[in-house]
Amino acid sequence: MAEEGGLFEYAPNIRAEGENSTAARAVLDGTSDLLRSLVLEPGDLQIFKGRYFLHRITALRGAMPRYVAIFSYVEQLDMVGAPERTKQLYGRVLPIHLKRAGLRGDSFID
Repeated sequence: MAEEGGLFEYAPNIRAEGENSTAARAVLDGTSDLLRSLVLEPGDLQIFKGRYFLHRITALRGAMPRYVAIFSYVEQLDMVGAPERTKQLYGRVLPIHLKRAGLRGDSFID
């Protein structure tokens, strides 16, 4: 558990009908009423459609480290993450990420 910060903030289903960059910008600017927050405790499991929710964790402060496991599920056979996003999450990419770059089932910006 973070000594300070680490609140999960999200805007549910903001991408339900497309990219919706206007609503996303309002959330990021702090002018939206779509933003919700959730306090998560150590050991909590959270399942949500991250591809459709704008989401973030507030800044962490303190000496105690925090570890997060991120699991992904896709219905499309052979789907892998975009190279840029995969590198952000996991620190590296594999040749398969580069080979399949741009092969997405939607037009969302990662």
